[in-house]
Amino acid sequence: MTFVAFFIGFGYAMVVLILAMESFTYKPKANQNNTVKNELLGFTVIINFRNEQEQLPQLLASITRLLYARERVQFIFINDGSSDNSLSLLHAFKAAHHTINLTVYNRKPTSASAKKDGITQALEHASYNHIITTDADCVLPEGWLVAYEEHYTLFPESIFVAAPVQITASKSILEQLQASEMVALQLMTAGGFAVRQPFLSNGANMSFTKSHFHQVHGYEGNDSVASGDDIFLLEKSAALNSRACYYLKNVQAIVSTTPKTSWQEMIAQRARWAQKGSKTKSLLNKLMSAHVFVANLFMLLAPLLMLLDFIKIKVVITVFALKLFTDLLVLAMGYRFFENRYWKWFVMPQLVVYPFVVVAVAIKSFTAVRWKGRVASR
Repeated sequence: MTFVAFFIGFGYAMVVLILAMESFTYKPKANQNNTVKNELLGFTVIINFRNEQEQLPQLLASITRLLYARERVQFIFINDGSSDNSLSLLHAFKAAHHTINLTVYNRKPTSASAKKDGITQALEHASYNHIITTDADCVLPEGWLVAYEEHYTLFPESIFVAAPVQITASKSILEQLQASEMVALQLMTAGGFAVRQPFLSNGANMSFTKSHFHQVHGYEGNDSVASGDDIFLLEKSAALNSRACYYLKNVQAIVSTTPKTSWQEMIAQRARWAQKGSKTKSLLNKLMSAHVFVANLFMLLAPLLMLLDFIKIKVVITVFALKLFTDLLVLAMGYRFFENRYWKWFVMPQLVVYPFVVVAVAIKSFTAVRWKGRVASR
């Protein structure tokens, strides 16, 4: 049992720290064969929504502040059966902002995944080859499209680009926990791209080319899974050419999203994430998920294992210290890039609570998860 405990501790630390360090130093270099083009790019931004009347105003306000020529960006909103005031808000915004190219279409259900349907159907109306997706509950930074343009100018061979997402949090343990988890996920995401084994992405801020989407046949083969519009497309892209897949490590590109307001809602969301992760072919994804789960499960079971005399307290302290050091270092590195001045106040309570969250999410992921009024297929 002692060997197993050390294996859990050191395995967790090794996998997490390697990816975190790679992420921290990640700086993609332009291919020497590339010739920097000075042509102006255009973007089609796709946003799926369902009953987002509370969140849409802040997204729309951020769209008006984007530092990018309005004639070179197209916004396509896909309505997934909203029953609230979302459509009225969008139509009113469009009427008040004639210079913003914004259209709204209704999703035609053709698969188990609303977002995959939405993206696929929006591409039929896309004016530009460079596509960006985000979510209706996000706020876009002013330099968002500028950052993407700079990237595609330096790396015109890009077929898939993952970009940073942060959760805005107040002074509450629930919100700060979600913010810190997202920071750690972003480090793992960038680390995967750094070692040419990308395995994570976030549909709230990702980009690809329309021509590439059709080349890999879009979501064909995984449209029976309700979520995963980000990871499955990344997986296909990496299989085709991992060197043409990038992480946009630029503070101007950080999209902000809101945290979930209850523990139940947060666990349900993470359970959906876990369900799509179980369908991926990425060994690194599975390895990371397994190490995170086992390490946090050990944190909960350690007192019982000591009580039953299966393991000595010195071993438990060593593993605890190793995990604590790993988690603190990862958060410290992550918050060098993402801004959150309160995270240090909440870090210790988070590290105590998080093992319970991880195990709860794992258990929940084996059940049907209800999300936005629907039961997501597994």
